[in-house]
Amino acid sequence: MKGRAIGSRQVADLEQQVLELFRDAGWSVEPDGDADLVVRRPKYTYVIQIKSASESRADRLVPLLAQAILEARVAARERGRKAIPLAIVVARRLAPRTLDQLSEFARVHAPDVAFGAVDSHGLRYFSGAGLESLNARPDAVIFRQLSVDPKVDLFSDLNQWLIKVLLAPYLNDRKLLNAPIGAYQNATQLASAAGVSVMTAFRFMRELTAEGLLHEAAAPIRLVRVEELLRRWQAAAVRPVSEINARWILPGDKSLRLRGAIRGQGSRACLALFAAAEALGLGFVHGALSHIYVSDLGATDLRKMGLLRAERGQPFDVVLRTPSTRETVFRGAVEINGLYSCDVLQVWLDVANHPSRGAEQAQLIYRRVLKPMIERARDAAQ
Repeated sequence: MKGRAIGSRQVADLEQQVLELFRDAGWSVEPDGDADLVVRRPKYTYVIQIKSASESRADRLVPLLAQAILEARVAARERGRKAIPLAIVVARRLAPRTLDQLSEFARVHAPDVAFGAVDSHGLRYFSGAGLESLNARPDAVIFRQLSVDPKVDLFSDLNQWLIKVLLAPYLNDRKLLNAPIGAYQNATQLASAAGVSVMTAFRFMRELTAEGLLHEAAAPIRLVRVEELLRRWQAAAVRPVSEINARWILPGDKSLRLRGAIRGQGSRACLALFAAAEALGLGFVHGALSHIYVSDLGATDLRKMGLLRAERGQPFDVVLRTPSTRETVFRGAVEINGLYSCDVLQVWLDVANHPSRGAEQAQLIYRRVLKPMIERARDAAQ
């Protein structure tokens, strides 16, 4: 098609999909000398100009949209009053923020021209009379809903879990994090793999894109500026937690007692902080108190864990805490010889601000695990 601005085989395939999209929806489709396509139904005739780009930045796409609008107007005028101009933008990936900018540009500057957007991640967005059926795909509906959503917390509980899912492929040892490993072409695939709603995944991706932390032109989904993301994540992770001090009822081997205490709670309890680092083979601070995450302190039966609550002033052996982000903690927890432990990313977040040599423990994890992870993610994004 003659509307291409920056060519690629993938973009050409998308342009062909536009033709097939109208044909499959029952429109008669024909090429035209002045336009890319003319599509007809009994009540509507659309004269289409398509502009496409292999890059997906708004500053590249908005001028292409403006050109498509002008050319579609001219071509429609040649066909008489019943012909409606339709400007379509095609790209490898249209992030929610970019789609919003394109849609707003069309609405403000060309209210007489219908607007369409198509990308390789399943987005099919059309605004114009009689075009509603083309927006039947769930992804397109969600993208439109997102345009009116308020700003979301990038580091909410489930969003932290999604960050772990996107970072999991770049860890040098997959035993350090319990998360799916995959290449996700769009938010729907990411949501399915991570076990979250599609809306949650779209909002998460929208926020990453707005913050410049997602590779807009890449497929599959890839993070960029991972080092900055980790720095911000660490700062956001400083949140209050509920905790109590406890002591063992009976003396015995520490590791066996910890194993018994956690096993009794199923998958909603795990080693935390320095005890978790040691279980992962990354221990640095020896002899520190053992920390255990439990899902709900109020509902936890300490006696079943072999523990008694330590009153003020009494010595204690274990600190039980309820995480402020339960989902990311327990979903990412790894099983090591039958014992659940926080994943390496969670340990790094939790120990960084601990007053008892936490910064040194965090630095060891960063040097041995996170720095290589960052380098792998950077290579993948290039």
